[in-house]
Order: sequence, then C-alpha cells, then structure tokens
Amino acid sequence: MRAVAYRVQADDGRGPWRPGFSHTWIEGDAPAGRLTETLMDLLPLSTLRALPLGMTYGSACRTVEALGRWFTACERRRLAQLGFYPVRVNADVVLAESEWQLFIGRRKPFNQGATRLRWDRMGVTA
Repeated sequence: MRAVAYRVQADDGRGPWRPGFSHTWIEGDAPAGRLTETLMDLLPLSTLRALPLGMTYGSACRTVEALGRWFTACERRRLAQLGFYPVRVNADVVLAESEWQLFIGRRKPFNQGATRLRWDRMGVTA
C-alpha cells in the first residue's frame, strides 16, 4: 500500500533514533508512549527477518500534525540545530501503524525524492 509519510531526517536520510545519539535531543517531558514503542512492538521478529533486501525501512508519521506531536518543540529545536529536518516522502509500503508512527518501506533511500519541509511550519524557528 503506497502512502505519503512524514519523517525527520538528516541529509543522509537517516532519522534521529540512533544508538548512542538519542540522548542528545530527547526531552525528559516528552510523551512516554512514543519513547517506549519500538519496532519490535509493531512487527514480530519473524516478519522483520523476512523483509525484502534492497529496500529502505524507517519510521514516519501519517500527517505533519502527527509528526509535530511525536517531537516536542524543544526536541524540534535541538534536532534543527543538529542538522535534522522534516520531510515528506512517498512510501512504497506501510508495514505497520500505531498511534505514534508508521513503519514504512521505500525502494529509494530516504534522502532521494524526499521533499524538505520547514521547521517553522511546525512551530520551530531554527
């Protein structure tokens, strides 16, 4: 199922949820649900192991508003300073969806064909 999705990423197409990095931008007062939900909560390990190679997979949101709820204003400011920005991408497949996120797959890397959005449209001036 193809869908438009919204995510936060750096120029390399990688999002900010990186081992050893998240502590640099996560705010302590952030909504608890989105911090504790992992990919393993969305899909069983057997499904993850069976994902086709050659695609790019990642987390995103269904709407810009949902993306704005996923990151606090303080976190958006920090992420902007660290070189991350919101984008709109076309997902080739939505593999899972929760209250907080979509798990999507694309044939292209996330930094190819993504439309960069402005943080100030999400209430952040960077």
